[in-house]
Amino acid sequence: MKPNDIFIVIATLAYSYLFYDQNPGINFLLFSVLIIILLFLNDKSIITKPSWLVAASGTLLSSFSVFWWGTELPVLGNICSLSIIAGLSFNPESSIIVASINTGISIITSIPRFITQSVKSNIGEGNSDVIGSKMLILMVPLIVSMIFVIVYRESNPIFKQFTDQINLDFISFNWCAFTLMAFFIMYGVFKYFPIPQINNADKKAGDDLPVITLEQHLLNDFGLSVSNEVLTGVILLLMLNIVLLCVNGLDVFYLWIASRLPDGITLAAYVHDGANTLIFSIIMAIGIILFVFRGYLNFYENNRWLKTLAYAWIAQNALLVITTANRNYLLIESSGLTRRRIGVYVYLLLCLVGLTTTIIKVMHRKSNWFLFRKNGWIFYVVFIASCFINWDELIVNYHCKNGNDRLYQSDLSNTSMAALFRAWAKELKEPDKEHREFTSVSTSYMLQRYSALKAELESSGWQSYCFSKRQNVDEIDQMIKTLQIPASVTQNNNNP
Repeated sequence: MKPNDIFIVIATLAYSYLFYDQNPGINFLLFSVLIIILLFLNDKSIITKPSWLVAASGTLLSSFSVFWWGTELPVLGNICSLSIIAGLSFNPESSIIVASINTGISIITSIPRFITQSVKSNIGEGNSDVIGSKMLILMVPLIVSMIFVIVYRESNPIFKQFTDQINLDFISFNWCAFTLMAFFIMYGVFKYFPIPQINNADKKAGDDLPVITLEQHLLNDFGLSVSNEVLTGVILLLMLNIVLLCVNGLDVFYLWIASRLPDGITLAAYVHDGANTLIFSIIMAIGIILFVFRGYLNFYENNRWLKTLAYAWIAQNALLVITTANRNYLLIESSGLTRRRIGVYVYLLLCLVGLTTTIIKVMHRKSNWFLFRKNGWIFYVVFIASCFINWDELIVNYHCKNGNDRLYQSDLSNTSMAALFRAWAKELKEPDKEHREFTSVSTSYMLQRYSALKAELESSGWQSYCFSKRQNVDEIDQMIKTLQIPASVTQNNNNP
């Protein structure tokens, strides 16, 4: 077998052993380390590629976050990192977005490619695919035999009775299906299938705009003179600036001058509508600027007003980001912290990044690919960095500190359970507290959640070990030993 085929087998077996019927935990860390080692052994030259090293670091960091927290965000971050590092392993010069797209296409097409290559190998055509041809040799007789077994069972009652006595409980069909899926995923990773058109376009496109002459511009444009195009762009950006100025002016007046909202408008609607408007505004702003500053217009000497209005519009979009952040802050103060409100801040940060790189693109005559490449890496770094924060515990601590709507927090992940129990224990020690949040109903529900978490840890294998979940259970165990919990409550929660 070729080294590549051996890597597929090793990765498939590891995937099946670490993830089948398991929860996120140390399995993600171990699998990520293995994939990085196998990709390195497949091509040792990638160790000198900075982009691959960054993606490998992101893969390790995100997988460590899964081991530490065991929540959805690090899991998603690790999956994205693995897709990026797989793409960069076979084309280190690729941009992060193109690498992810190529990996996705390679995995999606793995089944038809496996069948095609296996057939060609068996009939002596094309490159030899040893692992595919061997599996095809085994799978075809097995599948055909199973079909005939089913046919004979239906046609012969004696044979049916005989086969009914065969105990096949030792075969887990779910595990077989899971392992087969793992094989095709790993086949897509190590038998990489990039799209040449996408890679060639990515390779040829530089970060700097190539100098274009007036004649070249007119051949590929709308037939307008350059001066008329500039005038059209100036009028467009001027009108857009006026519209956005009205929007920002109203925001500034009601948020910082009047310090109130108009009648009939709630703060929640004001924040959510503002975030939706911001999404559309930022996308439109970048899209229009990419359209206006194309080709020769970047080098046209009389484009000063065009650039000035573009900078003004970007600045106004940045102001819209700031006012939206302030709205979100006011909503958190009045109604508490939630995942969605944290997400608004993350999105606003990414909006500022996009606006900043757009200014750089216009100012230094960068290409559109420059925006995709730089923003892709920046967004990825922010994504991986966010995996290192236990957002659910942050939310619980905020609510417990400010004493509002704690019952809402019961829907957060298990990594926040210890924080909830600490607040619960504190209130049990203060029975005369005027505003008691943890009623007998919420106490009962928290104990159910705790029992479910404990049962999950006890029923899972070592592959699912998660530091934070284990720490939460140990801390809660210790607190329960020191608390006076009514017998009626504990008896109702013996079985989650």
